[in-house]
Amino acid sequence: MAYLALYRAWRPQRFEEVVGQEKTVTALRNAIKEGRLSHAYLFSGPRGTGKTSIAKIIAKAVNCEHIEDGEPCNLCSSCTDINNGNFMDVIEIDAASNRGIDEIRDLREKVRVLPAQGKKKVYIIDEVHMLTTEAFNALLKTLEEPPESVIFILATTEPQKIPDTIRSRCQSYSFRRLTGPEILERLQQVAASDNIELDQEAGRLIARRANGGLRDALSTLDQIYSYKGKTIKKEDVLDVLGLVDELFLARLLEKVVKQDTAGIIEMLAAALGEGKEAQQLARESALYLRDLLLYMVIGDETDFLVVTAASKPLLEEQKSQIDRSQILQALRLMMDTADKLRFSEGNRFILEVAFLQMSQIFNNETPIVQPARQEGKTTRVQAGSKGTKPDAREVLWNRLLVGVKEKKITTHALLCQGKLLGARDDVLYIGYKKGYRLHKERMEEKDNRELVESVARDILKRNVEIEFVFLDDEQYNDIIVKKAIEYFGEDIVEIKD
Repeated sequence: MAYLALYRAWRPQRFEEVVGQEKTVTALRNAIKEGRLSHAYLFSGPRGTGKTSIAKIIAKAVNCEHIEDGEPCNLCSSCTDINNGNFMDVIEIDAASNRGIDEIRDLREKVRVLPAQGKKKVYIIDEVHMLTTEAFNALLKTLEEPPESVIFILATTEPQKIPDTIRSRCQSYSFRRLTGPEILERLQQVAASDNIELDQEAGRLIARRANGGLRDALSTLDQIYSYKGKTIKKEDVLDVLGLVDELFLARLLEKVVKQDTAGIIEMLAAALGEGKEAQQLARESALYLRDLLLYMVIGDETDFLVVTAASKPLLEEQKSQIDRSQILQALRLMMDTADKLRFSEGNRFILEVAFLQMSQIFNNETPIVQPARQEGKTTRVQAGSKGTKPDAREVLWNRLLVGVKEKKITTHALLCQGKLLGARDDVLYIGYKKGYRLHKERMEEKDNRELVESVARDILKRNVEIEFVFLDDEQYNDIIVKKAIEYFGEDIVEIKD
């Protein structure tokens, strides 16, 4: 017999087997018992939380020959055929692949045909938000006047995209993300049944990584089991998923707080050299910062996502070394970096720069190059000054990135690899390291350049031009100073230690 993936083998077959979703399960089971099922349902929620599984349990329940207390028997021919995918009157449709009006018109014609094998026809339309506007309009007519023998179950991960006209004709149920303990309990149950020795910490890590989706957790367990065998420890999960443990994160933050630049670079190089993912490093660091922030606010009652007893002493130390506002800045930086790393080729460089910037945040140090002229006056340029607030250049660059991202994500992905060097007259200078030649060339294309200029014009309330230049120095502060001198003149540049 062919191997069945764990998430398929452990798909719930009865309402009582569903993990979480207690309110939804109770309501639907009672409706089946009392014969009060609606003709159309809308199930919405994150992936892997049970929407399709519950839809199939409903399909079995309404066609079961020996239903008892709202539960399908899973023994009769109807239940068996549905479990095996051979039941003619349960039709699953992937709206991502069948999203046009022709497919929905075909569905409308077939709906009128009486059930061929069971008591009711059940249409399960997955990812229903992918339907076109015309297809939704065609489906609306069927939902308004459905035959008695038909039940529609629409499933979606993006309920905000469902038209109100469709939503109002369905009973809606929201599926919540599962908690870590709920996922861990099922993982332990699966492991025990399949003779897998799952370490407690390994199970917790898989549950956290699943982000509330049981299917993702079971797929991860399956993946690690295929690679490591029947004994799974925390280190195996870290290895397979490209994650770092919380002690590494705590020690890395310790070096960041102490401004140990060499130590930061060495630790990042070691992690990346072991195959850890740069984006995951940024995400895990953000989670650690989140734990630290909450620990500062509510203490031992914190529901930690990363921190364990092993890293608690370091967390306690760090709590007294930095303040909440700095952690919030660092948290935003790490979240933005994780997002940026999705579109970047120079992952290591971006990650290193982000951690060095975080080190400056914790030391109240911000590299500054301000626009040379404001309202006709010459402004001096400071590099590496301490105790200063974010300057005009930094604020302008952040607003520019946000504005471009709102208009076109691909242009933002190219732009965010650069740095705003400053402004002179009506020209903004944006620099790229030479390893980002492609990014610079793409940004010089007419559409991308004009988009950035239009965003800058909206921010500055005047016409500006953008000039893209190459940077030729490895050190960020040196780049700022060199380019400030080159473009703004020595008479307006002041270097302060």
